[in-house]
Amino acid sequence: MDGRKGRRFLVKKFMKSDVLLALKDVGKKVKGKAILEGVSLEVREGEIFGLLGGNGAGKSTVMRLLLGLIAPSTGYFYVGGYRCPPLPPRAKTMIGGCLDNTSFYGNLTGIENITFFASLSSYYPEVAEIEFFASLLDFEPSLLYKKVGSYSQGEKKKLSLLHSLFPLPRILVWDEPWVGLDPRGVKKVQELIVNLNTEQGVTFLLSSPLALELEKVAQRVAILHQGKIKWNDYLTPGLSLGEIYWEIIEEK
Repeated sequence: MDGRKGRRFLVKKFMKSDVLLALKDVGKKVKGKAILEGVSLEVREGEIFGLLGGNGAGKSTVMRLLLGLIAPSTGYFYVGGYRCPPLPPRAKTMIGGCLDNTSFYGNLTGIENITFFASLSSYYPEVAEIEFFASLLDFEPSLLYKKVGSYSQGEKKKLSLLHSLFPLPRILVWDEPWVGLDPRGVKKVQELIVNLNTEQGVTFLLSSPLALELEKVAQRVAILHQGKIKWNDYLTPGLSLGEIYWEIIEEK
């Protein structure tokens, strides 16, 4: 990212501090079925934290909890020092997210969707600001002015990521951010994550079923399997996250 070019569009660099996100013995049941059981983890400010797990592991449920879209059945969580639920207004301004099933208005253009959702947070981005971030995601500029109903799956995914940047929060929670993207798109998303983290101090919580992709950007990873945290540690040279994951899921 060209810091000089983008600086006027970005918030003041967030400084590293202490724990910014935390789940404390969180459980979630849906129709009597346990989706999460005793989940505890901490994400420090300025960290890129990965949540690795297969389909049905409970990753999206964790993300939805932190964004205040659903409430835990047991336990609680913290966002920027605020105990939740409920998610208080000040905590809401600190966190933004992109879920795997983000919905947009198909009859509006990409830029109209972005400005509309940003306005709900009383933020009104400049067109140049939107176009700048779109370029970082390799999002074709002309697409911003086409109706979202005509977008491909990959284009909708990029729009989901893009819209979560307005306004740029201290914490970004991205659920499977590279699903539906081609290799070039995956690389661009990874570059954006690293740049926002190193240049602006944005804290990330990223979920994915792909160990290799998390290894490229995350500093620390937790493995979620069958609703439980099975492993949580820093990534170090020579460590194979994929091998650790397979050892865990193959345990009897």
